[in-house]
Amino acid sequence: MLSPVCELKLKDFADMFGTTVDDISENCGSFIEKHDFRYRQLEPEERDKIILDVLKKIETDRQIIGAPERYNVWYEGWQANLKDFLESGYDLEKLTPKFIRPNQAVRLNQDYVLPINSNFELDYISVFRIWLFKKYLNNFDAIYEFGCGTGFNLVALSQIYPDKRLYGLDFVMSSVDLVNKIGETHKLNLKSYIFDMVSPDGVFELEQNSAVFTFGAIEQLAGKFDAFLKFLLKEPPGICIHIEPAIELYDQNNLVDYLAIKFHEKRGYTENLLPYLQNLECQRKIEILKTKRLFFGSLYMEGYSLIVWRPVTY
Repeated sequence: MLSPVCELKLKDFADMFGTTVDDISENCGSFIEKHDFRYRQLEPEERDKIILDVLKKIETDRQIIGAPERYNVWYEGWQANLKDFLESGYDLEKLTPKFIRPNQAVRLNQDYVLPINSNFELDYISVFRIWLFKKYLNNFDAIYEFGCGTGFNLVALSQIYPDKRLYGLDFVMSSVDLVNKIGETHKLNLKSYIFDMVSPDGVFELEQNSAVFTFGAIEQLAGKFDAFLKFLLKEPPGICIHIEPAIELYDQNNLVDYLAIKFHEKRGYTENLLPYLQNLECQRKIEILKTKRLFFGSLYMEGYSLIVWRPVTY
């Protein structure tokens, strides 16, 4: 007999985001009601198989984050999304990044669970973005996503704030071409430009009353985020939001967390972003408004920890 089916409720989302039920209900309660957030715990043999598969992946994986050859991987990946977008007649569903995989076990509360809905992770991200964007970005005129990829997040943002000026920045031209094509074909207030977060363009400037966010972009810098943060402090935006894996938030004594740590380290994803920001706060250069581990992620790691901060101006 399979284990009983559970379901994420408003209270669960509120706890995971570090907010109240009323806040979740007001901002994205209707979305939650319309989507299936049921899941079941794994039977012991199912869990053992997933753990074994994850261990094998860690052992055999050869991807090296930040390696020079990754440029071509990203260029070709976003180029494939651009091709799909054009051939589909500008279907926005073609923008979903390939790393969000349907029909797969996910991480929830430091364990693996099996969603009933094949798009559970995508729908969870949608709830998180609706809440996050409404919570923190309402008062800004211009919003910049650095490492924007397919424009997936900017499209979601444009549906909430159609009148705001949105900008997508990425270091490969295929992403820039795709995001500009989205703005053109769907008549969005959206533009895209080349920007290398490792070596920021000293000429590029942010608009007044702007906000900045990253979503799984700093993770790809292999720890080389110092120049980007200095760029942000020089501008500066009114608020900065990072949705990134934070290896420092895992529990070394939990098996599922420990596997995520090993996967994170094996690939060379960015570490020390949170301690770096905490040090800046100690220097009174920034104020950290929120740090929250969501206790949710994909099969190999949690990529959705939240850090919100703003520069201190005198």
